[in-house]
Amino acid sequence: MKCSEFNKNRKIVFIGNVAWRNIFESYDRSTVDKAVWVNLNSLQSNVLYRFGILFLLNTFRIHTIVQPTFSRNLLIDFLLIPLKAKFKYSPFGDDLNHIRELKLKNDQSYSHIIKSEKEIEFEFDRNLFFFKELDSVFANVKFSLPFERKKQKENAISFFIGSSSKTRQFSRENLGYILKSIENQSHYRVNLLGGQAEFRLAEELSKISERVINLCGKLTLSETINIIGNSKIVLTMDSSGLHMAMGTGVPKVYCFSNGNHAFRFVPYPKQYKNLNVFFPPIIEMAIGKHPKIVYDSFRNGSLIPINSIRIDLAVESILKGLRS
Repeated sequence: MKCSEFNKNRKIVFIGNVAWRNIFESYDRSTVDKAVWVNLNSLQSNVLYRFGILFLLNTFRIHTIVQPTFSRNLLIDFLLIPLKAKFKYSPFGDDLNHIRELKLKNDQSYSHIIKSEKEIEFEFDRNLFFFKELDSVFANVKFSLPFERKKQKENAISFFIGSSSKTRQFSRENLGYILKSIENQSHYRVNLLGGQAEFRLAEELSKISERVINLCGKLTLSETINIIGNSKIVLTMDSSGLHMAMGTGVPKVYCFSNGNHAFRFVPYPKQYKNLNVFFPPIIEMAIGKHPKIVYDSFRNGSLIPINSIRIDLAVESILKGLRS
């Protein structure tokens, strides 16, 4: 972006979630002039912190603001609307994280609201459309994540065992069933991945076999991506692990989804051949023949328990993939 016509040789200040900092410093530091890191928990709960970030941003002489989040929220508007800038760009987006009337009112504070002429469901395509509207140079962007490639991929499976929502989190019993089935039918090592919140669960699961390794809460974000990218197979709930696996081109990816935000994040478009997704029966029956109904029903979220997935059929499909 530094060399693009849109930037016109101005300095770039990147405002980001502090959770991204590790991968940014590993691969993207040279792409901007300055980074401002924001702790989202503090931003939501601490009024003094919130105004401190706003004060910091006001110290910059800003010409243009680019706000790319499709489902922007009140906090984003709180930080960006008061800033003096000649141009402010944002997708029209939706009001999933906003109050509809207030969102429409706040839209008027942005100089450019970019709205697609057609409904684009997949999140990467939405983001790509937005940035191409800013500058055609972004047409060359591909969906890929950098990682340190090993000469030969290990005989390993990466299993993302966590999710931020209970309705998208498998029970201890289902996770154990999957791991025991793999342990009995293959010689793969299984790396259990997740955050500190999944550590205790992973400790229990690692007792299933010495080939089940607990890495939850032990890795940086870039280390996690390196582990995933060098795996032959990835198992994951509908979470960040899925997109890390797809972005690094893992040969076979298996995702368990309760249909949350259907077609926005999962399933991927048909050209991505390496992904298999398992849904609860009610979605599984409809998603092939009636995708529009599924999209309209679950575009804003799903409360169907992920444990309603036919785990026996899912494991049968996974084991078939392992053997092939």
